[in-house]
Amino acid sequence: MATPERQAAWRRVAAWFGWGALAGLGYFVLLPVLLGGVALLPVAIVAFEDGVLESLISAAVGLLVVLALGGAVSIPAALLFVAAVLLGVELRRGAPLWRQVGPAFLLATAAIACYFLLPALFGGQQLQISPQQAHALGQMFGLPAAEVRSITAQVGAMLPAVAPLYGGFILFEGFYFTRWSLLARHQSLPEIRPFLYWTAPEWLPPLYLVLFAAQLGSGLLGLSAEAQRWVGFGVLWSEVPLLVIGLAILSFWLARLGIPPIVRVIVLGILLVTPAFAELLIWIGILDVFIDLRRIRGSTSST
Repeated sequence: MATPERQAAWRRVAAWFGWGALAGLGYFVLLPVLLGGVALLPVAIVAFEDGVLESLISAAVGLLVVLALGGAVSIPAALLFVAAVLLGVELRRGAPLWRQVGPAFLLATAAIACYFLLPALFGGQQLQISPQQAHALGQMFGLPAAEVRSITAQVGAMLPAVAPLYGGFILFEGFYFTRWSLLARHQSLPEIRPFLYWTAPEWLPPLYLVLFAAQLGSGLLGLSAEAQRWVGFGVLWSEVPLLVIGLAILSFWLARLGIPPIVRVIVLGILLVTPAFAELLIWIGILDVFIDLRRIRGSTSST
């Protein structure tokens, strides 16, 4: 008859396999619809609660699930799961914030770069997605599947901009989903500044406005096609943190109005995937530097 200690040990082993299977399923289903950070959550939790070896077992299980579901080369999944291991380990050590997210960000960016490039390297066209993925994205954004596939191919040409942006977005999701989940599981974590109080560096909006003006006046400035391309990348890179700050500001005021967190997440998610509202959030992030929309800049430093 198994002892209680042995039963508990087998339950932990089963948990590693279960978390790994969830990670693999999350990667396969959610990465194409901008929720790939959720795939970091299960492996990061195992790394935090049990250790490196155990989380690597979960990562291996997740990779096997990805291979079984997709039947494709899964270097991106492997890189993303290793990023999750690093994230969980650094959270467990209580490392400074830059160490928690820095190495994981580099791995997440590499994962997205491989996700975009591998079809080209293995005989396909760059950045191909399956008909099922194109249909799901088309339903989300109200576009025909054929148009989604065309846009996706164009995005592949913008890899220098897209990989770090999407990699950072995945890490942002994974970091906060993991923190929320661990706190819900009654784990002790070092305090970080709440998302509602994030602020942009004061130099970022002027830089964005200069790049934006250069993009609009590229013809008058006589910029080459390559220079225009990199100016466009600069605009895109600087838009992302401003968009995040816009989300923080809107979330701050929704919280002030007493809106429950789950409703705030749904509202912000809808705004985020609506291009007109996303552009508005970027300009809200710009205005905050000049107007201090939450009246907090005197008591907090820039993030």
